[in-house]
Amino acid sequence: MATKNTTTATEAAKPTTQQVVNDGIVRVIQAHNIDAQKNRYKAMRAIAWQAFAQAVEAGTFDLLVSATIKNVEKLPAGWEIAPPSKSVSKPSPAKSTTPRSGAAR
Repeated sequence: MATKNTTTATEAAKPTTQQVVNDGIVRVIQAHNIDAQKNRYKAMRAIAWQAFAQAVEAGTFDLLVSATIKNVEKLPAGWEIAPPSKSVSKPSPAKSTTPRSGAAR
């Protein structure tokens, strides 16, 4: 017997956590008429600071930090905090084999 997989309109329309966070960042940016990329970062920091302050006041800051440590590998693209892989290195500048003119001897 086949089961019917139904989803209500409310469930289908429910935004993801990332969508909610991004919408909040956009609201802060629009409220302060800022649009540069570095100001997006500042808006993110402002929201984070408010969340930190509220967690401290509620006595849940340590829980927030522990959850962050536990879930760091699950952060969405663009939110990662892991350093880039060391296997990807910057190319070193090519050394010139031509003698420099006017070099002291």
